[in-house]
Amino acid sequence: MATVEDIYFTNNAGRRLAGRIYRSDKAGDAGVLFSHGLFSSKDGYKITRMAGGIAATGHPLMTFDFSCSGESGGTIADLSILQEVEDLASAAACFRERGVKRLHLMGSSMGAAVSILYASRQDPTLESLILIAAPVDLQGLFTKATGIADVTALPPDGMTTVEGIALKNSFFLELPRIDMIRALNDIRVPVLAMHGGRDSVVEPRNIDLLEENLSTFTKTVIIDDGDHNLTRETDMQFLKDTVINWLMDEYCAYA
Repeated sequence: MATVEDIYFTNNAGRRLAGRIYRSDKAGDAGVLFSHGLFSSKDGYKITRMAGGIAATGHPLMTFDFSCSGESGGTIADLSILQEVEDLASAAACFRERGVKRLHLMGSSMGAAVSILYASRQDPTLESLILIAAPVDLQGLFTKATGIADVTALPPDGMTTVEGIALKNSFFLELPRIDMIRALNDIRVPVLAMHGGRDSVVEPRNIDLLEENLSTFTKTVIIDDGDHNLTRETDMQFLKDTVINWLMDEYCAYA
């Protein structure tokens, strides 16, 4: 049985972020740091369903709410991918302060993109990267979500709705500053990438972009008939088993 500790820490801007750490009695010094997706939180069903199983492997698990999400400070209209990368850096420092010396980054959807961007900084404590439905083509993703062909033409002071939620246009206008391909080229650790075969939000072709641009060992897994949220019980069980196998054995052969 994992013990659960709710924690709080501050990011680079001094904003209070909420986190949670799961540990088992046999916790080691290598941990898993999870980043949630857009409009989700540390309480998202994917990670809460996997948390106990991950902690039971001896890997402490830390989840947290990005700025403007969940219990962390800020309003959702002010979401920023670049700020989320800084939030992840602050979360990594917080986790290390609590005794974790080696990190496996795991991210879902937008959290996977943020994990890629942070991993490209080549943090020496990073052991591997675990990606679930990672969007590599960010501009294509938001063009599809908003129906706007060129999101960079949006007025700076306006707002645009995604999935019924209004975001400041600053969120979209920072996209040209985010080079996902360069970030992939700069990653130096083994990568496990999983994607639903019928994902209509982040199209499965994004996993091809991963394979084409990563120079490290990459294991890619397509979950047949899986949707973006991997809502079927069988999908969740497969996801959990694949992550645990990676942590316990597979990534070590390529680290």
